[in-house]
Amino acid sequence: MEDGDGDEGAAKRTKLSAAAAAAAAGEDRLSALPDDLLVQVLLRIGGTTAAARTSVLSRRWRSLWCLLPELDFVPEADGGSIRAALAAHEPPSLRHLLVAAQDAAPHGMAEWLPVAARRLAGDLLLFNMAPKRDAKDDDDEEGKDGSPFLELPCFGSATKLSLDLGFLPLAVPVSGVFARLTDLSLDSVRFHGPCEFGDAASSRRFPSLKNLNIRNTQGLSNFIIHSDSLLQLDLRSVRGLKQLNVVAPALQVLSVFFCFADTQARSQPVADIAAPQLETLQWEDAFDPSSVEFGEMASLRCLGTYFFLVYGLEDFKNNRDCLRLLKRFRRDAISRLTLTLAFLPKDLCDFEYLMENMTMLPDIVSLNLNVLANGHAIGPSLFHVLRMCTSVRRLKLVTHISLDLEVKAETIVSLFIYYRLTEEVQNAICIFIFCHT
Repeated sequence: MEDGDGDEGAAKRTKLSAAAAAAAAGEDRLSALPDDLLVQVLLRIGGTTAAARTSVLSRRWRSLWCLLPELDFVPEADGGSIRAALAAHEPPSLRHLLVAAQDAAPHGMAEWLPVAARRLAGDLLLFNMAPKRDAKDDDDEEGKDGSPFLELPCFGSATKLSLDLGFLPLAVPVSGVFARLTDLSLDSVRFHGPCEFGDAASSRRFPSLKNLNIRNTQGLSNFIIHSDSLLQLDLRSVRGLKQLNVVAPALQVLSVFFCFADTQARSQPVADIAAPQLETLQWEDAFDPSSVEFGEMASLRCLGTYFFLVYGLEDFKNNRDCLRLLKRFRRDAISRLTLTLAFLPKDLCDFEYLMENMTMLPDIVSLNLNVLANGHAIGPSLFHVLRMCTSVRRLKLVTHISLDLEVKAETIVSLFIYYRLTEEVQNAICIFIFCHT
């Protein structure tokens, strides 16, 4: 046994000596690893630029970075450099592409986007970090038909596109099928004709689309979409929207926030929503039952409304729209309601108490109540709501409380009530609220 142990120890020392000799001789054992392992090494060394720099190590490393399944480009990379890198990329297909640009022009992005559309089989995240523009300036530019715009190529194999363009004008392609795309997010975009975005995003050309988010955009006055696959639609601050028509038999969640209610556009809300499987409706926007039509929604369980001003002028439009929406769904089987009460950040002596106008709520079991206190006592308005919710079993209360003009603190309170709101429970909530206001 001792002789065996001695032989094994000698063999180990021989191997160690050989390894030390190889290292001293400059032998590159790392480069002998297979490509798939070296690609994993490159993915962990700090981005595409750093990976490309390994080309100087040896001929073995020269084109390894071209096998990366994920590429990212910093703002310093110009359109030509991104195009060259994408053109040099080798199969298997690119599954993730991140591009962060600094106030890029349409022609700069047009250099590489078509190449990316052909190569990408995963997701694209594009952020154009542009300086903050005045809304009026954007409107002035929007009217210039001859201004340069970016044409979105057809991404036939991509699964997710997230574009934040810094209000660059964007034209959707008039042809082509985004066959595998399931998620599309557009932020800070100015839509440019002639193809209507809703027509382009419908089932014929986006047959797999499940989640669509459009936020902080301009130029989309009519949005008409027919989609058999869409599950979630989120529209936020779509400035100038005048007409919304949604036909989506599988849609489960619809959120519309401050699109029709744009104070500059002041457009009459015109909408027709046909979504029989809808479960959640967040309509935090202008609402007029004479021009906004909701079809049969037997599956609807969660409703969110516009904010309600506790003190203000009697004919305040937001309050009227909020009450109209609550009335529209008063007989539906809504189980959860999200309601926001807001106080003006000023002396309330010159304003009327408006809570008495709220006389009914849907028969709910769960209430999410947000209160924008702005330093005011919230007890009376809170209990005005609670007295109408005799069937509530669960209450989530979120209070945003301003302490003074310079220092703001946010207190978030979640209360879960599984029994009836007795007088004792109401008093306990009242004590808590007044201690934190």
